[in-house]
Amino acid sequence: MTLWPSPWPAEDGGPDRSQTPNGIPGPGVAPGEALEVTSRDALASTMCVLREPGEVFLLRHSFGPRGAEGPIESWVERIDPLTLEPLDSSPRLPAGPFWPGGLAAHANGSLYVTAGRWCHRLSSDLRVLRSSKLPRPRPYNSLVVLASGALVMKDLDRSAERPTTLTVLDPETLEQLAREEAAEASIARLSAAGDTVYVVGDRTISRWDWDGRRLARDDGWKLRYRTKADQSYGWDVALSGGHAWFMDNGDHDYVTTMLGAGTARGPVHLVRVSLDDASDHELVPISGARAGSITNPPLFDPQRRVAVAYDSANAVLAAFRFEGGRLRPLWRRRHASAGHMLLFPDTGELVAYDFHPSPGARTRLARSAGKRGARLVLSRRFRRLAARLAHEDVLVLDVESGVERGRASVPSLFQSVLFPCPGWNRDVYYCSFSTVARIAASGP
Repeated sequence: MTLWPSPWPAEDGGPDRSQTPNGIPGPGVAPGEALEVTSRDALASTMCVLREPGEVFLLRHSFGPRGAEGPIESWVERIDPLTLEPLDSSPRLPAGPFWPGGLAAHANGSLYVTAGRWCHRLSSDLRVLRSSKLPRPRPYNSLVVLASGALVMKDLDRSAERPTTLTVLDPETLEQLAREEAAEASIARLSAAGDTVYVVGDRTISRWDWDGRRLARDDGWKLRYRTKADQSYGWDVALSGGHAWFMDNGDHDYVTTMLGAGTARGPVHLVRVSLDDASDHELVPISGARAGSITNPPLFDPQRRVAVAYDSANAVLAAFRFEGGRLRPLWRRRHASAGHMLLFPDTGELVAYDFHPSPGARTRLARSAGKRGARLVLSRRFRRLAARLAHEDVLVLDVESGVERGRASVPSLFQSVLFPCPGWNRDVYYCSFSTVARIAASGP
């Protein structure tokens, strides 16, 4: 066990990105039971992780006057699990080039933050123990913790012009243990199973084995998934049920919503690759609509043999049954879902989303921000006015049927493209670039 033994010690629950909690039951939302929302204005909230019972840590970052074009800082708050108010906070941590980072609670008791081009080791009371500036002057999008305890991270370049570099750090000292350059750029976050790291590149998915001294590419396992002119790159990969699951068409022009944000001409696909034999794979259209796009991973329920995927640009959430070695359509709903999902295996409850901008909100907000700059978007007055134009429903669905068990509305300027987290008591935490919220089952 290289992560802290909590229900949710890292983004997506752990490095395999199964998006399932450890050791806690699902909320078991009953017919007619209400979902209550507590929310807080918290700009640039990225994710929550859990450590000791009742402890919730929230990762945030700044925006400078130039918004995403400028350098940022990151910090971690320990928040009240019910009110969401900060109970403690780390110092502002240098980050540098903008990208939402990652937070992990390691088995050694420390918290690790990778954001911008820095990795920081924090104590459980949020003191800085060590910091390490990463080798490339680009943003590094999070980290994975391997079975050996080593930390692995990589830089990203959305222009896809420069190959990515994998960097391995010692968790105690943050000294560099190894550094390997991949064959192509990678925008997706890393995933891992044991001491094997999976990299979704601009055109190819590959894997790398860590032996304690170096990362070695497994030349016997790779798939070139991007073969058509109307495709774009893939995003994060979930490792579940003996297969790798991810989606293509990850290029987009997200401002406040993924709706209509696709840039590639073709439909978005759910990609399945066997971990035993990469020649056993398939690409299945999710909605079939043109200009499809996503920015996050799908999810697979190995118990029920159900994969859930989405086309965020065209507001389609869909499930597929995996049987006989092939994916077959199971259900499809008109939901504008873009964020990472969450599955409770015991109850079959799936947490997804449905974003509701007002007509023309995306254009109006983008035009306003363009005219007056990032300072306008960051202003409290602007966020309050903009929140009236949009809200996001957090959905609790039955993973096999798609039937809605519960829905709760969260005020949010931004459609979430970020990470949920299960709570300690029949609840879920939600993060967007403007809001952190708690959604709790409250009884009939």
